[in-house]
Amino acid sequence: MSHVLQLLGPVRLRTDGRRVPLPHACARLTAALALVGPLSREQAAALLWPDAPTGRALSNLRTALSRLRRLTPGLVDARGTVLALADDVTVDTDRMLAWVNATIYDDAPPNDPAGPPREVGRELLAGWDEEWVRDHRDRWQVLVSQALESAATRLLAQGRPAAALPYGLAAVAAEPWSESANRVLIEIHARRGDGAGALRQFERLSRVLRAELGVQPAPDIVALIRQLYPFGVGRTGQRTA
Repeated sequence: MSHVLQLLGPVRLRTDGRRVPLPHACARLTAALALVGPLSREQAAALLWPDAPTGRALSNLRTALSRLRRLTPGLVDARGTVLALADDVTVDTDRMLAWVNATIYDDAPPNDPAGPPREVGRELLAGWDEEWVRDHRDRWQVLVSQALESAATRLLAQGRPAAALPYGLAAVAAEPWSESANRVLIEIHARRGDGAGALRQFERLSRVLRAELGVQPAPDIVALIRQLYPFGVGRTGQRTA
């Protein structure tokens, strides 16, 4: 059997091309094994049911494993004390992580005319609000934003601001409060001759930083904007003249 697991956006599973609806407990177990890696039964139970007594959590785990075996045999290797996804499971986050690593560490700029992969805009385990999910989601957003920012920077260095634009926009969408991502996007707008777009992005950043962190944009970003509006931008991003 071949299994394809989607964790970006809604959790979905296809086995031999057939969509397999997963009950929430089964989806949580499958996602945990995909993101965290192999877990002992005790570790999996504690991670997924942290507020339940140990016996109850292990019982919940046995129920989830039993349902998974009926729904899609072979998805989880549960033959020993350690649980793991089967070797034939393909996970979308693994493919995206390969793209992220190549984009961050390769010197060459991306050459896909379509721009970044569509998966960059999808939330990891969308709609889930458990602590372990939030931790993985936060780390994932940082990695994706770094990759997008790196791609935009290299394209900009090549004198290709139009090609850099979708990467810059996606980087800021992933982390709206990232000053480095916003700086790259502001520079992209400026290099494209869109001074008004650069100023609008600066003002958006100023609002986000004030609302989320209570701070103002860094001096280097203010200096970049003042190159475009030398007489008219205040320290907080408002046009003053």
